[in-house]
Amino acid sequence: MKTQGYIKLISSADTHKESVIEFNIIPNEKTPWHYHTLFAETFEVLQGTLEVGLNNRVHQLKAGDRVTIKPNEKHYFHNVSTENCLIQVTVSPGNKNFENALLISKGLAKDGLASAAGTPKKLADLALFVYLNNSKMVSLQKIAAPLFNYLAKRAIKKGRLKELELKYCS
Repeated sequence: MKTQGYIKLISSADTHKESVIEFNIIPNEKTPWHYHTLFAETFEVLQGTLEVGLNNRVHQLKAGDRVTIKPNEKHYFHNVSTENCLIQVTVSPGNKNFENALLISKGLAKDGLASAAGTPKKLADLALFVYLNNSKMVSLQKIAAPLFNYLAKRAIKKGRLKELELKYCS
């Protein structure tokens, strides 16, 4: 099984109509409820198990299972097991910023700059991740959206995004 920080870009929006990325989700790694406006996501579990919340339902996926999340559908994922989970996510249409968000996030995790749950430790890095992957916050998290937008734009202006892209996306 691959370790924390493992990620492989299989197909890029640079050359294909879809982004296809394989990555590892360690035990207790999760995302909050969110949605995307620019693309659909299909999660396919390659190894292990993964909990995926979609709208008002919770799906327990195992190897070979897949679920597609359409634009604007609220969702989350969470590895609730004690084993690593290897997934392949397909984003349609492909999105280079989404690819970079995952490459940066997994790179930060590999370098110890993210929590055990996969969250970047620096608030500016988290804001950049949310900005790049077109994550839209839901419920009470929406209150933080203006702050995250401000922090992301500030980090871009200060060169932090370029620094992370050079380190993790080249």
